[in-house]
This record gives sequence, C-alpha cells and structure tokens, in this order.
Amino acid sequence: MVLFSNLRVWDIEKREFVKQDLDFQKDDSIIKTFATEIDASELIAIPPLVDIHVHFREPGYEHKENMLSGAKAALSSGIFTVLEMPNTNPITDSVNTILQKKKLAEKQNYVKLLVASAITEKNYNELDEINVHADAYKVFMSESFGNLSVSYETIENSLVKLESIESSKPIFFHAEDPKILEISKSHSSHNKRRPPEAEANAIQQVLSWALDFPKLKFHITHVSSGLSLRILELSKHTNVTLDTCPRYIYFNQTSGVEDKLNQVNPPLRDRIDSDLLLKSLATGLIDMVSSDHSPHTLEEKLTKSVSGMPGVQELVPSILSLLNKGEIEWDRVIEALYSFPSALLNLPKIDLTQNMIILNMSDPVTITKNWVKSKAGWSPFEKQLLVGHMLYAVKEGKIVYETEN
Repeated sequence: MVLFSNLRVWDIEKREFVKQDLDFQKDDSIIKTFATEIDASELIAIPPLVDIHVHFREPGYEHKENMLSGAKAALSSGIFTVLEMPNTNPITDSVNTILQKKKLAEKQNYVKLLVASAITEKNYNELDEINVHADAYKVFMSESFGNLSVSYETIENSLVKLESIESSKPIFFHAEDPKILEISKSHSSHNKRRPPEAEANAIQQVLSWALDFPKLKFHITHVSSGLSLRILELSKHTNVTLDTCPRYIYFNQTSGVEDKLNQVNPPLRDRIDSDLLLKSLATGLIDMVSSDHSPHTLEEKLTKSVSGMPGVQELVPSILSLLNKGEIEWDRVIEALYSFPSALLNLPKIDLTQNMIILNMSDPVTITKNWVKSKAGWSPFEKQLLVGHMLYAVKEGKIVYETEN
C-alpha cells in the first residue's frame, strides 16, 4: 500500500479541492515507487478524464498509430476513456467492423476504448442492429479523411431511424457545408478552401435537425470559428453539445507553425477566432474539449497534403496550462474533460475516491519529440512549456501507472 498524505482531491459535488489522506494498492511489476507514504501536499487529484474524439488509425493505417500506442499516449496524460472514430480501413460502419475494432482494442488495457460508427449511404437501414454495439455515431457532412461524406437526405433518413429506435447514443457531426467547399476548392491555400462560412452553414443545418429530433443527442465536434460561435450563442438547443480542440485555441494562421504541419480540417483560423474559442470554453458556451487526435507521420505531413495532427497526449496539459494562466477555472476544466463527456457517452458513474489521476501542477514540462508517445513521433506543441504533469493513475483503488522520470 502507498499512502498519499495531504492530497488535495477534487470534490465533484462541492466543486472544490478537499485535503485527504488516501491509501492505494500498487502493482510492483508496473510501479517502481518503493515508498509506503508520499507527502502529496504539493499534488492534486482530479477525476480520470475522457477524450471524446480520437483516431487511433487501426485497422488500416497502423504506421500512423495503433490501439496500443494511442492508448499509452492517452493514459500518460490522465485520460482513461476515449471514443475512437470510424475513418479507418475498413470503415467502421457495420456490426462486424465495430466488433472487429473492439477486438483490436483488447490488445491494450490502458484505456477504455469506445467505438463510433459512421453513418453512411449504405448502412442507415441497419442502424437498429448497429445501435446495439456502437457507442456513438459520426456524420461527415463533407469529405475530410476517407470517403465518408454522406448526403443530407441520408442523414435525415438516419435521424428518423435513430428516433424510431429511441437511440441514446450521441451523434457527432463534422460540420462543413459541401456546397461551400465545392465553390471554394479552387483557392490555393487550405484555409481558404475550407472557409468559416462552410462550418457555420453546416452548424445551422445541424441546429435545424436538432429542433426536428429533440430526443436525439447532437454533438458538433471541433468547432473552429468565431462565426460559428455567434450562431451557436443565438441558437444552441438543449439537445446540442459542442467541443473545440486545443489546437484551435493555441494556434492560428499566423502562429508560426509550419503550413504543412498545421493543416487540419476544419482549418486553423485567425487569432480573434482563437480568443473567442477560449472565452466560449471558459464561459461554458462550448461544453467540452477533445483532441481530435489524428496523427500522420512527420514525413507524410511534410511531403503530402494530409490534414490532421496528434493531440491526445497534449490534451490535458494544454488545457491545464490555460488554467494555470488564469484563462479558465477548475470547475470548467472538470466539466469539459470529465463530467460533460461522461454524460454525453453514457458512461456509468464511478467511485471517484478510487479512480483518479494525481498531478503536479508546479513542474512544467517542455514538449519535445522524446516526450511524444504517439507513433506519429511529433507534436504541434513542441518547444512549448506545459503544466499538469500526471504522476500516477489510480483505477479501482490501485496505482496502475507511474510517470517515467
């Protein structure tokens, strides 16, 4: 047993830290700590966190990432649960491909891996069977990575079906209007080919569907622009939730990240958009954050026009660094990374005295390639100093992870 004395533990009901002495078991084959008591007066403990949007690339693109490497990267920063997106090869859009991915996830025991099914032109008639096994749905309103764009007519038919079977699974929307993308495709720069109007128009359509299907759970992922926020501020509904990603807060078109590395869908916007996204996260208009961890190798990023960047390992320290600068409060951090994602994904309640991550908020880490655990081998946050270094992960009263020195 290891006693953590004077540990400040987040109380989910009081919405504040409470000092406690807590005993945990440890697996000696994993944990190197020999101490039986640790003075934790400089440490904090918060609930195990959730990343609602990752691409671990398996099956089909294992050279970019796989279940094991992605899960290690997630746990190393305090994430216990992830939602894996469907644009792999084969696409996750059937009972068989969902079960295949869940079987692959058994190769690791670092995180709980949930699986999202794509809604496609061919599977909306099978949603009653898919709904038994899928943990969520993903709708690509336009092309991004993989041939997954689906017509609005098929989306509407799918929503009718999901309503008829009383699905409680969240429906994630990659919101970019295909008509605007078609009009803009001749521009030379990536960000102009995917302008903020494309996202804003698509979000208006999602809000319209949310009104028509009030019992379904709509989630608009990776919101990137101030234009979208203005629409959402006026029209957001109770069955609609939002997330943004740290990359849209930290980076923009003039932030100095090399053009080929910063290409993502939707694109990075302007500095004013980043500021508005941070404000909207801090005030609660944006409910939660996700990484949209979408790794490619550095060679692919530099030699090919591929969209996406790693981010699951960076998710927690990047948000805690904003907290450390006074940009966001603890209460919002816990909501955005634990409470709201858990509710969205229908996660069961857990004993938070036996499941937690223990952090050091006073020991900044400089992000380097050596720090990165993703197979991608690089990070857009390289050379940045981030806080929120996780020291221990506790599951069911047992220390299961200790950060390497």
